[in-house]
Amino acid sequence: MTAPTGPGPSPGGGGARTGATSARGIALLVGAVVIGIALLRATDPPDSLADASEGPERTASTAPSTTEDPPEESTTSSSSSSTTEAPPEGEPVVLVANGAANAVGVAGRLSVTVEDGGFAIAPPANATADVETSTVYFAPGFEEAAGEVAALFDPAPATAPMPDPLPVSPGDLQGATVILVAGPDIAG
Repeated sequence: MTAPTGPGPSPGGGGARTGATSARGIALLVGAVVIGIALLRATDPPDSLADASEGPERTASTAPSTTEDPPEESTTSSSSSSTTEAPPEGEPVVLVANGAANAVGVAGRLSVTVEDGGFAIAPPANATADVETSTVYFAPGFEEAAGEVAALFDPAPATAPMPDPLPVSPGDLQGATVILVAGPDIAG
């Protein structure tokens, strides 16, 4: 057998050349990483990567206010203006409470009727007890308003002074001076 002749790889010389090429590639890669790190340290980081303690401290006085715009918008809205802004001093605030057993959404629907009647309303609530007939309760000085609220419905509920205990949870009162406890007679 004779050894092949011609330009082919030599049996022992190729390994040294590949090792030198690999070492040169690794050196170039390490050099590029070192240069990249040096450049990154020499420049300021973008705002999203900056340390929060380096910038100005945000407090309630320097933070942009988000509560100024909604009240202006709510004054132009006809359906929510009385629920988002306080009525003038001495004006009645009406709370509609659902006292109709197994009737869902009654207080919300009737609140719309009361609001359409020109009254400021508190958020609707549930009565502490179910009732057979509706009653409009009033705080002292709001008897006339209670009569006007009752007149919005057919049949018109009876009116009565505010009872003790209240017909709603104290947390639901929300400044109401008139409370309509809706029973099945006007629940619809």
